[in-house]
Amino acid sequence: MNIPPVHWQPTDPGTRWIKDPGVVIDVPDGSGEWKILTPNVVELPGGGFRMYYTRSGPGRDYATTQAVILSAVSADGVRWAHEEGVRLGPHEPNADLRVVCPDVIPLAGGGYRMYFEGQPADRQSMILSAVSDDGLDWRPEAGVRFGGPRRYGSPRCIPVADGSTPTNFRLYFHSYSNPLQIGLEAANHIVSAVSADGLSFQAELGARVGQEGSLQDFAVYAPEVLRLGDGSYRMYYAGWQADPVRGRIFSATSADGVAWSRDPEVNLEFGGRYDAEKCSEPCVIRLPDGRYRMFYEACDERGVWRILSATAVAS
Repeated sequence: MNIPPVHWQPTDPGTRWIKDPGVVIDVPDGSGEWKILTPNVVELPGGGFRMYYTRSGPGRDYATTQAVILSAVSADGVRWAHEEGVRLGPHEPNADLRVVCPDVIPLAGGGYRMYFEGQPADRQSMILSAVSDDGLDWRPEAGVRFGGPRRYGSPRCIPVADGSTPTNFRLYFHSYSNPLQIGLEAANHIVSAVSADGLSFQAELGARVGQEGSLQDFAVYAPEVLRLGDGSYRMYYAGWQADPVRGRIFSATSADGVAWSRDPEVNLEFGGRYDAEKCSEPCVIRLPDGRYRMFYEACDERGVWRILSATAVAS
């Protein structure tokens, strides 16, 4: 099977994006009892795309509401069709409340691994994994990929093996204070860990991208990391401010995937009909016609969350 590259793009999509009209994945109804969140899109062998995403609900209190991972498919990255069934649901012992923020990578021996944020009812969130032969039927794997005293989640796993190091994977994810605190001193940052086998990860020192400035005094999280054709990296990530709580999408670049330089401008600003309050959780793909499209979760003024998209402005 010809496995499409994961989290890799031949050129840099850049920092300028134009929002697309309409909704990509909508809620079951507009009551506010449901949330559609955390898009992750993978290319399919033979062409087309599959989007994995989170559906939370029913319930407005996210802290106590269950969530499952669903999927949709598209031939062109524009029109999407929901796939029946639940890809992954809450399960014991470390995700009995909800599963969110999927990130799917193909495995060299066939099949797929999904990294995701698992939320138990009585403890802090952690990063777990599941495997699948076909991308539809998923089986949770034993153990914790990354956990500890803080709250961890929104993973992205990047294959980085180049023959010169035993590190085969780098996992980017958020590290939040526990209990959750707000403010730059809370160190609600994006961090990373490395692994030889994709299962046992060791933390790397420092933050990859830390909170900075008044627009990120709530947190930074949800890194979408792309390896580029010239060997460098681009990261798109969510940054939230605390008062009022608003979300935007920012970006950064890196030569090695470890030391990151922030771009000064906001890449995607809240303020449209469906994202009046927040833009968050970016995911970027290259369309068949060569354009880049960003999918993101969006919150309107009534607290309804949907998945929207934006297209890169050609440089």
